[in-house]
Amino acid sequence: MGKEEWQDNSPLCCCEYWNVEQERSHILGCCCNCEDLDESVERIIVCERVPFQRVTDIMSTFQDRLRIPWRGGAKQISIDSALPIFLQPLLAYIAAQSVWCTVLVSMVMLLSMCYLYSVFVQFLPRTKFFFVWTLTSAVLLLLVFELSVVPFLEIMPHENCVLMGLVVSSGICFYKVRTRADLSCVVHANVGDETELVCSVYRRRFPPSTFHCRICQACVIKRDIHCVWLDCCIGDKNHQLFVFGVLFSAGALVYGAILTITTVCHPSFYIMETVLLPDDCSDVYHDFMIALCFVSSIYCIVIAFLLLILLGHQCWLITLGMTGQEWRCVQGYTWCAALRSDRPHSRGLLCNWKNFLSCRKSVREGQARSKEGSMNSA
Repeated sequence: MGKEEWQDNSPLCCCEYWNVEQERSHILGCCCNCEDLDESVERIIVCERVPFQRVTDIMSTFQDRLRIPWRGGAKQISIDSALPIFLQPLLAYIAAQSVWCTVLVSMVMLLSMCYLYSVFVQFLPRTKFFFVWTLTSAVLLLLVFELSVVPFLEIMPHENCVLMGLVVSSGICFYKVRTRADLSCVVHANVGDETELVCSVYRRRFPPSTFHCRICQACVIKRDIHCVWLDCCIGDKNHQLFVFGVLFSAGALVYGAILTITTVCHPSFYIMETVLLPDDCSDVYHDFMIALCFVSSIYCIVIAFLLLILLGHQCWLITLGMTGQEWRCVQGYTWCAALRSDRPHSRGLLCNWKNFLSCRKSVREGQARSKEGSMNSA
């Protein structure tokens, strides 16, 4: 056995990997031997147009070489997953410089999120960008609160415990939302000359309220939405957990923002003799750490506002006895269009909420469908 053959068959070290051409490479050579990049630079120098395919090849090579050392071989990092980890600390640093920087960063972030959502949904639908953004936001906000706000000694221990309880509760709910997402999915199976929607385990029919998700590439029972921030579909088996997770998250964000902003600003008055609110926050930008805490509280308030809108929409759908997918099919451009449409799964306001909180609706309908299917087979 020759030396080169022995080297190819030897185990990979933590910095080696097999590239797209099935050649053994090292992460230290990430900037070496890229013919597409060299040719593109030469075209730019002589003012010639770079073909789109050439740019695509460069991005593919860059994506393949973007790796971190790992046991058994360097692991690949997707660009969309790595961006939030670098962007969020940078944006927080810029926003903490002055009030105008805070306003500018907020506007740029909002517009960028809308643009990135449209781009990723069109060209890279199963992206991890928004999910990693959610995790990075949660980690950074917790670090700022525990390492910068709590040391001011203005937060009582029981207040910190209440906040941590809300954070842990929302984390558990969202974790279970992701782990239970696949339980609501079914697959397509060819039956004769036609395609029939059947369960992948029990091989039974599912109700008409099952909808296909092109991002997950699966059909989801009682599909509500595909939540890009959790990177999963919200359906029959995780809808309740999703609503409670949104509720706990909104509570944690609002409570954390109030504790932070009353610590770094000048609190002066109470609302209903319980909630302390600040009176003057004009001097928070004189110190970077205080400004960072203030910016994090503003970020919490914005996210909490959006979550409360989502929570109100979910409560509206539960009251109507509809899923988000069914509502989008009938509502058109008005919120009240669903009131004038047929709602075959609605059992009245109280029964809809009772079924949602007790999770009995799906069981009863499943038993009825199974019975109906058995009678049809007989």
